[in-house]
Amino acid sequence: MESHEDSTNPISRRRFTALAAAGLGLTVTAGAGPIAALAAGPEIPVGTLMPLTGAGGLFGQNMLKAVRAAVGQINAAGGPLGRKIRLYEEDDQTDPDAAVRAAKKLIEVNKVVAVIGTWASGVTLAVAPVCQASRVVEMSTSGASKITTVQKQGYVYRTEPDDTLFGRAYAEFALERGWKRMAVLGLNVPFTATTVGSFRRAFEARGGTVLSFDTYNQSQTTFRSETLKASQGNPDCILISGYEPDVTGILRSAYENGLHEKFLVPGFSVSETLIKNAGPAAEGLLLVQEGVSEGSPSYRRVASALGGSEYYSFAAQAWDQIQLVALAIEAAKSARGDAINRMLRAVSGPPGARVSSFAEAAPLLRRGRKVNYEGASGSIDFDADGNITTANFRVAEVRDGKIAPVQLVKGVHF
Repeated sequence: MESHEDSTNPISRRRFTALAAAGLGLTVTAGAGPIAALAAGPEIPVGTLMPLTGAGGLFGQNMLKAVRAAVGQINAAGGPLGRKIRLYEEDDQTDPDAAVRAAKKLIEVNKVVAVIGTWASGVTLAVAPVCQASRVVEMSTSGASKITTVQKQGYVYRTEPDDTLFGRAYAEFALERGWKRMAVLGLNVPFTATTVGSFRRAFEARGGTVLSFDTYNQSQTTFRSETLKASQGNPDCILISGYEPDVTGILRSAYENGLHEKFLVPGFSVSETLIKNAGPAAEGLLLVQEGVSEGSPSYRRVASALGGSEYYSFAAQAWDQIQLVALAIEAAKSARGDAINRMLRAVSGPPGARVSSFAEAAPLLRRGRKVNYEGASGSIDFDADGNITTANFRVAEVRDGKIAPVQLVKGVHF
């Protein structure tokens, strides 16, 4: 998920070596301010601001690879307005302060027209005012509901389902399984409150009962009392709203205390590292993940570019974000940030011919046709605030140490 990462106090899960910035610097016209947001040369500067290190490092690496591959294909097709996109890459370290410094560099030095890929919610919230003040579009994979308040000022869009949609997806899956009694454990951060609140309303509205809801803190290293309490009353399943370190601790605690509860967690909290560290305690763990449009032309391109058999939910979103920015530039006939902001909804949703790439859409736009981009992460139809209105989710299960898909939860909407 999220990145539903609330990283005002980021949790470090793994450290990665920051990627070196690619290529040579872009010459800019002296005195050109960030509001101008238009390259002086033939290239269109776009920034990536992703968690290449810190809590989101694993996801950020794949996101960057996806954007690089997408830009290669966009440029091979001639680029928006016949100009090539030039990427400027920054590591936000999954940290709001580092992200703000990097965003200012991208906007003030590199003169980017858009910032792609902010992942943690704390990062997105910190960077948004910087982008908005300079009329630079920010594309996010963050899910915290409070981002919507910031989005009302414009220029901030997200392809990630917000916490409310995640909560409803948990409830929908639980009810489809026939579960009627649930317990909840949640990390004491903002996204837990909105996610669990949404889950509870949807679950109880259709006859379910939440037996208990207990929170825990980021600094905890033992979860025995919380786990034992959640297991009281024989719940059909325990929902954990947290991140990888605390989910690992809770699973271990349950196993060590001889509990055999079914656990449901957000997909972003589980990696191969967790499965390895938790060992048999991870068996049967159920994950709810952001959906992708598996089998679609867009997602096949992402999977081909990244290789392997992983489930590339955040990389798919990053791929879609750069495609949409390129399409908005083409549709607006301008690479200014305000022009991109004006056209993003027009190229992402109906009406219009359904397209899956810039190469497919550009000729139509140049003939005055409308397009409706169908992405690797799904249909991306933005509402007035820049949120996607409908999302699909995938449920997977840890089986024999591997993550195996179970089912889809389709059409979850506000």
